[in-house]
Amino acid sequence: MVNAIVLGDSWSWPAAMSIDIVEIRSRMPSYNPISNIEDSIHWLPSSNGIYSASSALASLRVPYPLVPWFKLVWFPQNIPRMSFILWIAIRGRLSTRDRIHKYDPRAVSTCVLCNSHLESHAHLFFEYLFNRAIWTQILKYYGFPWNSLWWNDFIIWASTHWRGNTPIIVAKKLCLGVAVYHIWRERNCRIFEGTQRTSLVVARSIITTIGCRLSSINLKDHPFIALNWNVKAN
Repeated sequence: MVNAIVLGDSWSWPAAMSIDIVEIRSRMPSYNPISNIEDSIHWLPSSNGIYSASSALASLRVPYPLVPWFKLVWFPQNIPRMSFILWIAIRGRLSTRDRIHKYDPRAVSTCVLCNSHLESHAHLFFEYLFNRAIWTQILKYYGFPWNSLWWNDFIIWASTHWRGNTPIIVAKKLCLGVAVYHIWRERNCRIFEGTQRTSLVVARSIITTIGCRLSSINLKDHPFIALNWNVKAN
């Protein structure tokens, strides 16, 4: 208690019997207490001295610079659950079979979509004919050119070129996030549910999801997007 270490207008520290007392004493200010002023409590991590959960979190969290692909994943019009999967995928943390095989050599490592190649993030989302057919369908539908790059190179390229929040950029970002989500979902359905869809069906699901999102944020009527949408729909 405070009254156990204060005597009038000076400190009266007990003998240091623990490391905690030594640490507390080392952190105390150099000036002496003033007995005729009422004590008050201030939360030092906050600028106004008042405790808040955000200031507590900020005091514990180590600040890091934003990654280059941050706005490729987290932008105002994103679909949160799909951006979450994209975020994990870009960080290479999805439970793909190549990662599982590292700590369980007995686990199957071949891709469930092709049953021949090692399943990795790059193979699952960009390298196999199944996902390339999906990307071709989506980008052809919206009239976007296909940039034939490997997974990591594509993320770097898109982070540089897909900047801003114009309707076309938003649509491109949605294409990436929604496609990765649905490809990952198709992979999991084949493993855990025993169901299987063609690349055309998966592509249609992706296009429908993107269309619903564009409608909900009033971008589906943008001249460029509406033109592509109406031509392909008819």
